[in-house]
Amino acid sequence: MASRLKLPGERKFEGPAPVWKRLAAFVIDLLILDFVVVLPFRGVFRKLVPAESINSVYAYLASQPDINAWLTYVSLITGIFFIAYFVILESRLNQSIGKIVMNIYVKSTDKKITFGQHLLRSLYLLPVFPFVLLWILDPLFMFFTSSNQRLSEILSKTKTVQQYTLV
Repeated sequence: MASRLKLPGERKFEGPAPVWKRLAAFVIDLLILDFVVVLPFRGVFRKLVPAESINSVYAYLASQPDINAWLTYVSLITGIFFIAYFVILESRLNQSIGKIVMNIYVKSTDKKITFGQHLLRSLYLLPVFPFVLLWILDPLFMFFTSSNQRLSEILSKTKTVQQYTLV
């Protein structure tokens, strides 16, 4: 009778998700959000703000404080929808739709991720000062940390990872 070989099974481990996968996942999420959240407002924006040039838009908004306030309000509401998209999906699945497509996910660096941690890692999406500064600072941290973590991930003690398989 032949003896059975005991071959090692697949070995899996988690590591930092590659930056290109993270960017691709974010672009997918932004396209979804653009279609679902921003698209319904496009017609309204075009009717309210004549877009001949940047200078004409600026002059028009400066002369129309009511429309300017309304646009600020709509931007804030849009930002809240963006945050809700990421917080709800990542708190339930540890992934957004873009992360699912790219096969990456969010993980806590020390324990189970709380709702507050999910919220903290998504605050950079708010289109108001000082959060708009994070639009540049937050992703830059990915390029300067060995684990490819954004600033908001470091502060929230979370990371975006991928599962690797050794064969």
